[in-house]
Order: sequence, then C-alpha cells, then structure tokens
Amino acid sequence: MSIKDRLAKKTGDLMVPAPASPEGGRGASPRTAPGQMLAFRSAMRESSDRVSQLEAQLKDYDGTVPIRALDPATIHASKWANRQDFGDESFAELKSLISEAGGNTQPIKVRPDAEGEGYEIVFGHRRHRACLELGLPVNAIVDREITEQNQFVQMDQENRARKNLSPWEQGVWYKRALDDKLWPSQNAMAKACGLSQGNISSALLVAELPDEVIAAFPSPHDIQFQGARKLAGALKKARDEIVQRATELAEDPARTASEVLTALLGAARPAAPARKEEEVGIERKGDLLVIRLRASGVPQDRIEELRQLIAGFLEDVQSSGA
Repeated sequence: MSIKDRLAKKTGDLMVPAPASPEGGRGASPRTAPGQMLAFRSAMRESSDRVSQLEAQLKDYDGTVPIRALDPATIHASKWANRQDFGDESFAELKSLISEAGGNTQPIKVRPDAEGEGYEIVFGHRRHRACLELGLPVNAIVDREITEQNQFVQMDQENRARKNLSPWEQGVWYKRALDDKLWPSQNAMAKACGLSQGNISSALLVAELPDEVIAAFPSPHDIQFQGARKLAGALKKARDEIVQRATELAEDPARTASEVLTALLGAARPAAPARKEEEVGIERKGDLLVIRLRASGVPQDRIEELRQLIAGFLEDVQSSGA
C-alpha cells in the first residue's frame, strides 16, 4: 500500500469542509492526505479562535443570574407563603404596572418542586399572582440549591425590603415556622433572619391572641404591636371577660379598630364601686348655702311644702339673731 493510501486510511474520518471561496461558496475539498491534514489544522485554529471569542463574551456575564420566563400555572405558593391579602389597593396597583410593562420587571425566585412537578415560590407571591391573573409569563430566577431555611430567610428579607407585612401576618408566619421546628427557638430564628428577638416576640403576641379577640376587629391586619401587647397583659388578668366582650363586639362590624381595642381593654378593668349619694347635701359657696336633695326623694306635689319649710326655718334663724 502506498504512502498516499496509508495516510488516506488514517485520516479518512478527519475530512473537513473545504475553506470558503472568495465568492462565498466552498472550494473543493483537498484530495491529498497532506492537504486534508493542513485543512484540518486550519479548521482547528478557526475553532480555537471562536472558542476564545465566546469565552471573552461570557466574561461580560460573570456574576449574573439567568432569568427565565415561566408559565405561572406551573408555579405554586410556598408552604411559608405569608401574603394573605391580594384584594387591597397596593396589589391592584402592582397588577396594573405589570400589565402596562407586559410582565414583571422584577423577577421572582423559585425552586424546583420537591415532587418534581413545576416550581415552588421562594419569594414574589404577589408578582406571581398578578401574572397568573393577567395570563402573562412570569420572569423568574430558578434556584436549585436553596434550603428550606434559606427560603424562609430570603422571603422575610425580600418582604421587609418591599411592602411590609401586617403584624398579624408576621406573627402567623413566625409562629408556623416555630411550630414546624424550622428553628429550635425564637433566638435562633432571630439570628437567621437578622432580627431582634423582641421583634419576633412582638409579632407572636398578635398571632397568639384568642380567635374571638382577633375576630372582633374589622380585620386582623388592623391589630398593631402596641395594642397586642396591651391586650396580652389584660388577658392575663381578665381573660373570660375580654373574650366575652370580644364575642359581643364581633356582631357589630361598624366599630373601628380603635373602638374595639378600647372596649376590650375596658372589659378587663373592674367596675368602679357605685358611689353612695347622700340624701341631703349642704355646701357653702361664698355668700350662698347650696342645698342638694335627691329628686327621687321629694314627690313633685310636696316641693312647695319643702320650700315653705325652708323659708320658715330662715325666718326662725333671723328672729333668733335679732
């Protein structure tokens, strides 16, 4: 076998397209083995140059996070979802802005569902809900490595950076995490979330109010931290009285949150003892002597008789003085 044949046999699978001709087409493929080797080396250099160009372009994206447009129907709320109200004015405004923009400009974060179907929200429940109702894809960052604890922390931080949760929403959320043993204590949760233990304790006071007390307010979102602290202290002294009063107040939805709080705290205070009024009171005021009588003790038809008795008394005093 000739050298040409042996080279052709060894390099037969290294055939490369012929280099492009000046007219834009491709020239004829090299016929000789050395020509094919040269063409292969030229193609390798071109490929290496292209790889270098792509690597240089990729450097522009260092540190960036890819955003994907997902079908909102494939995404479900997290078990730690803490947004309970999608009917308020702020949600309507958010939904309008997303509609005008044709999608959410601030991406949400999701993670693959544990069951392998779709995604679970890490944060961005309101933006997801708006896109779902508008029938728009939702822009999302997919985090495949996030733990459940980190999911909770990121959701807490993201919400505090935007529209704050109501004290009641915060309390319910923190209480659920502690009940599920996501953290062993309030202190451990506080450190993970970057909060003081007092912040969490205050929120828990709201969530741990009796159901009857919460139902007495126009909305649980109306309960503030300071009011919850006062109610918690009052409940230790007069729980039955406050719960009973709350049950009565729940039947009157016209009351404001302030009125409800005042009424509940009033139910915890013992009634002041009835003041026993004197039948006859006499008080000197300057040149006057004021006589007070209980009206119920003097019949109407005997008032004139009383006036005459007093007038007679005054005459006797004046006569005695003369």
